[in-house]
Amino acid sequence: MKNFNEKDMRERILFLFSQYPKLKKKVSWIPLLNSNTIPIDRLSNLESKVHLSTGAVYIKRDDKNHDTYGGNKIRKFEFLFGRITEKKRDTIMLIGGIGSNQVLAAQIISRKIYPPLKNYLFLSGQPLTKHVQNSLLLFNYFNPKKMCFSSTYYGLLLKILWFKMIHPKIYIIFPGGSLFFSLGTPIGTIGFIEAAFELHEQIKKGVIPEPDIIFIPCASCGSAAGLIVGCKLLKLKTKIHAVSVGDKAFNNKKAMLQNCNKVIKYLNEKDKSFPKLTIREDDFKIIYGYLGTGYGSETPDGKASINLLMNLEGYEKGFVLETTYTGKTVAAMLDFLKKEENKDKKVLFWNTFNSNDLSHYLHEIHLTWENLPKKFHKFYIDNKTENK
Repeated sequence: MKNFNEKDMRERILFLFSQYPKLKKKVSWIPLLNSNTIPIDRLSNLESKVHLSTGAVYIKRDDKNHDTYGGNKIRKFEFLFGRITEKKRDTIMLIGGIGSNQVLAAQIISRKIYPPLKNYLFLSGQPLTKHVQNSLLLFNYFNPKKMCFSSTYYGLLLKILWFKMIHPKIYIIFPGGSLFFSLGTPIGTIGFIEAAFELHEQIKKGVIPEPDIIFIPCASCGSAAGLIVGCKLLKLKTKIHAVSVGDKAFNNKKAMLQNCNKVIKYLNEKDKSFPKLTIREDDFKIIYGYLGTGYGSETPDGKASINLLMNLEGYEKGFVLETTYTGKTVAAMLDFLKKEENKDKKVLFWNTFNSNDLSHYLHEIHLTWENLPKKFHKFYIDNKTENK
């Protein structure tokens, strides 16, 4: 994987920076996406299955937005790692569950930065699946300085605060790359304001009609908040349906508005021409009822939705879904499309998961669970898992 350099930055121009040139000089950014415009596919087989009238269903292919590891986090990392590089930090703290896609993505991106960043992983418990077990093996493969564990986020928070006191210059990336109980920075959210600009360009070019609804998973509000702000800024009629896939303490209307307002304030401070938008509760909808027993848990509706969409479209188009985020979001979208009053809606499903094959990492060396720190061995000994 090539290291970041200034030539990479010149090869891509952000739509947001083109509209607000002062931001280019004041907002740190490095290029990570493999294209300025990530493709959108139409899900025609699904449209037939749910018997739409004049409606349509599309998928935004963020699963392939990076050559090694795709997904929504890469958009956020363009700004988060830009800030890390600007501040010349050499060590980062990554926080998430034991199967966190963000932690894995950040480790992969860390290898792109020169010099490579040192990673400390602070992990909390989540339901055990084969995906989680593989994630832990991959975490270890990318050689973190340390892997810490707590069964809950709240217990983890105490460890994080203590570690931060001892290492004040470490850069923290909170779960989702978003605000965490008002802590952290809103700059990751800028990645999805840029995504809204990208979508707007695709609408203007006729790639997709302006969507009535965007369905996107919501755990920490950052991705959805960026789309909400971007759509409002661009005067799109599109409404964001953020499907809750995590603790309601992190994805509620107050948290969403906080993410929106903080990024608006941040950008306005950097460029006074950036509008002081007013985001209201009716600009978005948070959909509950698809989480199951908790973050990372599998649900029958989620698994059924994955099977349906993968059989209809996924294998043909080469995308992958999973049970923690995207499967639950598709379940919510399908329930929406089954209602007669929605048969004419134009819907976009934003795929936030990675579709790149990572299995070769697991086979590169003798990567077994015995190589993990002993505190993680319990997730492999006498534990039943479900395939994800």
